[in-house]
Amino acid sequence: MNKISMTYGILLMLMNNKSLGREELAIHYEVSPRTVQRHIDGLIESGIPIESVPGRGGGYYIPDNYKLPYVLFTKDELTRINACVDALTETFKDNVSRDVKDKLAHLAEGSRLPTAYPPVFVDSDAWNGTSGTMQSKLDIISVAIRESMTVKINYTDKIGNASSRFLDPYTLALKAGVWYVYGWCHTRKEFRLFRLARIKSILIKDTYTKRDGGDVREALSVNLGKIINLHLEFNESCLPAIEEWLGSEAVTVSDEGYSVKACVGDGEDLIKKILSFGSSAKIIAPDYLKMRLKTEAEKISGFYG
Repeated sequence: MNKISMTYGILLMLMNNKSLGREELAIHYEVSPRTVQRHIDGLIESGIPIESVPGRGGGYYIPDNYKLPYVLFTKDELTRINACVDALTETFKDNVSRDVKDKLAHLAEGSRLPTAYPPVFVDSDAWNGTSGTMQSKLDIISVAIRESMTVKINYTDKIGNASSRFLDPYTLALKAGVWYVYGWCHTRKEFRLFRLARIKSILIKDTYTKRDGGDVREALSVNLGKIINLHLEFNESCLPAIEEWLGSEAVTVSDEGYSVKACVGDGEDLIKKILSFGSSAKIIAPDYLKMRLKTEAEKISGFYG
């Protein structure tokens, strides 16, 4: 790391923390405390209002009311930000993404951000595109989140129960190609995660006041279920899909055929995923999962007599 990058990095760390000691900064940057002190002295000389608290538990800090007049990004950092913005530009068709890209171009100071061959490209859309109904849901919920507006939704849960609910939407979340909205459910009196595809209609109502608590990351991880050791045997027709799902390194090839062992979440979608392979895949373990699959298969068989 060059001198300028370290100085700027120390500045950002001090701005993002209440206080940091020289030793903490020295360990982070793998330099001596004396080197850290030289960088801090240089920042002070340039007009940065760094203050110190002496004694045990003390350190350096920057007052909360200080704001940088501008932020410097490296070319690699700008490229990464640009890739993230591009991933959502086609999903959220408003002026925000356009304005962000204009500002990124300005920060790049004339250097061309990658377009045709970016080092990282993220496509948030599904293979079959975003349908008109899904796009309208995203648009309405985005407005409701921005304006802190309660929405009335008609929702069908995973077992087919329909209900009408009032929801204070806090966050839109995309996980494994599936869109969710997370917020406070007036019916359940708790934070809940709702799958957009199961929302039949949305109507914006009154404004709401945000509540403390709730964690969309925790809600999404719970949706995975408990982690289990899955063992499948399958034929060659499933190989591309299995490798895409669990990774080629988890697949074993023998004279008997193909098998895969991997840790997966025992959530609501696991059985559906295994069923998608039809009779070309067989559960070896765990045993209780075999029974769940058998029960589901019997329900499907019952549809056809």
